[in-house]
Amino acid sequence: MSDEELSTETAETSSEDTEIKTISEINNALKDKFRLTQDEEILKDIKPSIFAFVPMYLIAITIFGVHWLFSVDWTSNDDDNMFVKLMFELVNITKIGEIGFVIIMLGIAWFNRMMNGSTSGKWTTIFLLIVALTPPTLRLDDVIAWFMDKESGFIPLDSYNMIIAGLFWSILFALMTLLYQRSFHYAITNHRVVFMQHLILPGDGRRILFDNINEIRTQRTFLGALFGYNTIICDTGSQLGIGEDSMSVSVGTASGGNSGESVTPEGEITKGLFRKMFAFLTYQRSRKIDLPDPRFSFFCITDWKSIEQLLNEMHQRHSQSGILNELKDQIA
Repeated sequence: MSDEELSTETAETSSEDTEIKTISEINNALKDKFRLTQDEEILKDIKPSIFAFVPMYLIAITIFGVHWLFSVDWTSNDDDNMFVKLMFELVNITKIGEIGFVIIMLGIAWFNRMMNGSTSGKWTTIFLLIVALTPPTLRLDDVIAWFMDKESGFIPLDSYNMIIAGLFWSILFALMTLLYQRSFHYAITNHRVVFMQHLILPGDGRRILFDNINEIRTQRTFLGALFGYNTIICDTGSQLGIGEDSMSVSVGTASGGNSGESVTPEGEITKGLFRKMFAFLTYQRSRKIDLPDPRFSFFCITDWKSIEQLLNEMHQRHSQSGILNELKDQIA
C-alpha cells in the first residue's frame, strides 16, 4: 500500500471516528436534556415546524399594519370609498389623545379573543391591550407632568411615533413567539414519549409510558395541510389538552371597598365603567373543542407519518397483546 493510499485511509478513519464521537456527544446531551434512565434510548427527537405558529406571526404583522395605517396622512373627498373616509376620520380623532388608534387596537384585541382560536390566549390579549393603551398612558404622563410643573414626565418619551412603535411592538411579539416556539422539544424512546419545554425554567415537561396510552390520533388543520405539518395526540384518558374554553365575566358583583369607608357616587360609577369595559374586552365565548397543547402533544410536526407509524409500533409492542405475542414467539 502506497503512502498516499495509507494517508487517505487514515484520514477517512479519523473522519469516521470524529463523526461517531460527535453523534455520541449529541446523544448524551439529548439524554441529559430529556433526563432519561440508563437503559433508555432515543429513537426519535422532534421539534415543532417553523410554520407551527403562523397565526401568531400574523398578529405581529397586524400590529405593524395598524400602526402604518395611522401614520399615513389621509385625505378625504366625496369620491373616496368608505375605507378612506373612515381612516380619515379615525386619524383625525387620533390626533386628540390617539383615540382612533386605541379604538381599533381594542377592537382587534376583542375580536381575537372572541375567535377562540390558537391566538386567543390570555398572554396575546394582554399584549394587545398593552399596545392599545400605551399612547393614552403617555398622554396621561404628560398631563401629570404639567400638573406638577415639570418639563417632562416619568416616561422618557415625548411622542408616540407610529412607525417606530409599530416596528418595536411587532418585532417584540415575533421574537417572543419564536422563543416560545423553540422552547418545545419532543422525544420517542424505547420506553415512553417525552414532552419537554425549556423556556425560562429548563426541564418542564411530561413523560408518558406507552402502556398508559389509550389512543394515538392526529389532528390536521387547513394550515397544516398547506405547510405540511400535523399534530399527534397521545390520549391517556385523562382529558389532557381537551377542555372547555371559557372565561368568567362576573366582574362588578362584589363591593370594591371596606364597609367602614365612604364611597362617593362618582367613584362607584367609575368603578362600574372600568369593570364593564374589562368584562367586554376579556369576554370569550365557551365551546367544547379538542384543544392540542404544545406542552403535551407532538404539536405541528413535519414528517408526521413516520412519527405516527413509530408511535403505533411502540404502542403495539408495549400493549398486552404485543407482550403476549412476544411471549408466544419465545415459547414457540
